[in-house]
Amino acid sequence: MSNINLDLQASHKMLMLLDEANANTESVIDLIPGIFLIVNENCEILRANREFVDLFGFEYEYALRLPLSRFFRKQSWEIFSSNIKQVIDSPTDGATIKFELALSFENPELEGRPFHWILTKQNVKNAGEGQLISVFGHDLTEMRDTEKKLVEIFTSIPLGIFTINRDGTVGGSHSSYLTAMLDCGNVKGRLVYDVLFKPALSSMSERETAGAKAVSRCMGESETEFATLSATFPQQIFHNVRRDPKEGRWFKVTYQPIVFNRIVEQILIILEDRTAIVTAEKEMVNAAKERERARLLEKQSLAIYESAIRDPLTGLYTRLYMKEAVAAMLDAHDNGEISQVSMVIFDIDHFKRVNDTYGHKNGDLVLSQVAGVVLRQSKEPEIPIRFGGEEFLIFMPCGGEDAFAVAERVRNETEGLSFDLGDAVIRVTISGGVASRLNGETLEDFMHRADELLYKAKKNGRNQNVAEQRNLDGIPDRRIGVH
Repeated sequence: MSNINLDLQASHKMLMLLDEANANTESVIDLIPGIFLIVNENCEILRANREFVDLFGFEYEYALRLPLSRFFRKQSWEIFSSNIKQVIDSPTDGATIKFELALSFENPELEGRPFHWILTKQNVKNAGEGQLISVFGHDLTEMRDTEKKLVEIFTSIPLGIFTINRDGTVGGSHSSYLTAMLDCGNVKGRLVYDVLFKPALSSMSERETAGAKAVSRCMGESETEFATLSATFPQQIFHNVRRDPKEGRWFKVTYQPIVFNRIVEQILIILEDRTAIVTAEKEMVNAAKERERARLLEKQSLAIYESAIRDPLTGLYTRLYMKEAVAAMLDAHDNGEISQVSMVIFDIDHFKRVNDTYGHKNGDLVLSQVAGVVLRQSKEPEIPIRFGGEEFLIFMPCGGEDAFAVAERVRNETEGLSFDLGDAVIRVTISGGVASRLNGETLEDFMHRADELLYKAKKNGRNQNVAEQRNLDGIPDRRIGVH
């Protein structure tokens, strides 16, 4: 291959590399955040990044050679162009000027938008264009909006915010709400102990009072010493400059050191008015105490009621309860709300012999365990009662056959019990009389008929239940048999 061809190929490759490098440069410029421009000494735009053309809605080619003055009003441009001239006239290569100036453009969204500008004199001087200047602009709109919000917050937030100087006095900058919170007029230059802690001493402990004095003492100390002392600072105080305690306020106090060269130069204090919260918490505590007191009273009342209606030895209902509960069941029967009512009266067989032979303590053991059988075999809404001594009753809203089945379950389970009394192991049996109530029948007559059937069971040999037999009209006759 000839040298000419080689030279042509090398030249073509070099041109391709230059084009690629130029394209890469453009890509890098487009990645620069904010506005980036290259202008000549006549303030014409020679190069612009993508954010600039997008901001103003131009095509890239249209933006080139546009005068930069087009984007500013007359007075603003005089300031901007004066700064460009200073950069150009500076004898120093790479001279830079920084300033803040708002854009002024036809677009209402951009009008008055604040920018921070950096003008830099480029070292390269183009013979055709003259001196080149790079222009970088950072949009400050968001930052200014944030600052505005912070100012609004600082002046309107319901917090007391202030700084303590080295001499223990309140600094000049503080939130507007502070004076209203402390209720003491102008606080600037006054001792923080006097305006913040002194009106709260009556509600502070000795440790908190010492901590309040330590707040000013830690000024000028190291961060380590501050950390030690701050553990004693009061965290919540009741601030009251008036005599009426109802007019005081609860403050939560937060302390933040402002450190320079590891020395505490100032302390930022934030006061949060927690009066409503503390009051609500106290009311909640008092309400909780009242609820607990009411619960205990209810529990005590229930215990008293239970002790009145429950036999302490057996756990069965007492005669007192029987008068109310059984009366209600009989009324429901008379009114047709319950179709049938039956009862069983039980008596432990030869129980006196158990007491006489093994003592009343062992007799009570037998009573409680047999009563447990009666209680287990009774289901709601049946009413199991200790009537007296070794006699138990069950009132049931059912017919005679169902009542007799309950009585048999009690008898069978009782017969299977054994009682280890130490010197002897014994067994007991139980007998019962089962009767069904006649509509309108009194409780006394009803129980009398059941008691007669119990007597029959005892007479027939015990360990059995006896129920009445009924004629075709459902009325019990006097023929009594064992079931």
